[in-house]
Amino acid sequence: MGVPPCYNKPTIHKLYSAYDLPAGHDTCHLFEHLIIRRFLKETEKAGGNRAFTGELDGTTSESSVFFTSALFTSESNTLFEKIINDIAPFEMPLIQQSISHIEAEMQSNIDIADMTLLQEQLALCQKYFIDSQKTTPSNSHPKSKIFPLKISHSPKDFTDVKIADASDELTAAFFCTYPILLELVRGICFDKISSYPSSPGQFIAYYDGNYTSQTYTVKNTDLARLSSSETIQTYLQNFNISSHATDLKNLAEAFTSDPFYISVPIYFYQQTATPLARNDLAKTINVANMNTILKQVKATIILDY
Repeated sequence: MGVPPCYNKPTIHKLYSAYDLPAGHDTCHLFEHLIIRRFLKETEKAGGNRAFTGELDGTTSESSVFFTSALFTSESNTLFEKIINDIAPFEMPLIQQSISHIEAEMQSNIDIADMTLLQEQLALCQKYFIDSQKTTPSNSHPKSKIFPLKISHSPKDFTDVKIADASDELTAAFFCTYPILLELVRGICFDKISSYPSSPGQFIAYYDGNYTSQTYTVKNTDLARLSSSETIQTYLQNFNISSHATDLKNLAEAFTSDPFYISVPIYFYQQTATPLARNDLAKTINVANMNTILKQVKATIILDY
């Protein structure tokens, strides 16, 4: 983590993959979640926040696992590569939290039928994923025919919950930073319960204000643990955005230099009928604007029974 941030360089895009790991799909899917969860935990320990790191996505297909990253700094990239090369066993609380998220993702109840076997298979996934980064993809590995996770599909045990943030300030800045708002809410409201985003975040500009929302699937037994709209709003209003000035600079730089953002003027025009270039939009990403948005944002939790 000793590499200085790369302010004037594009976002670091990478793909990490391992084909046909020596475990069934469900264990590999859990491994995928655990890697990302460990990265987020270590980011927090280093004083970072998931809302400002960039994009990190995992995909599991059969027994193959892929990670695509578009991280804003070389520090974050170095940390993620340290995580995927770490053979330390996954901690039990991390396993339980990751399983709870997968339950919401799959709308299923998951029981650990054999913890010892699960830990053995996860350790093999770690080893073979590390090896896959050093060699060309190999043929399939032998797999256990015993599955340590018991999964039962049960959609009735889950409810869709929509989080909405509204603001009548600074439309361009709100458009550029609404993913940060949604990730901050995810951290305070959804991350510690059985939940999973069932839709991407969206931005809508009205004549009298701006609106962003995202829907999560939440396990019914965890609905009572949802943060209230008031708690979320207070958290956002009191959030110390000044401590993330460098992160906002990284985002602004990405808006101007990274091909990922090349189409944002189109999306902004479609929502607002206002022609602004990438550089113009990037200029609105700063501490003063973000602080104004956070101080007067209105948060709402909507349950879709």
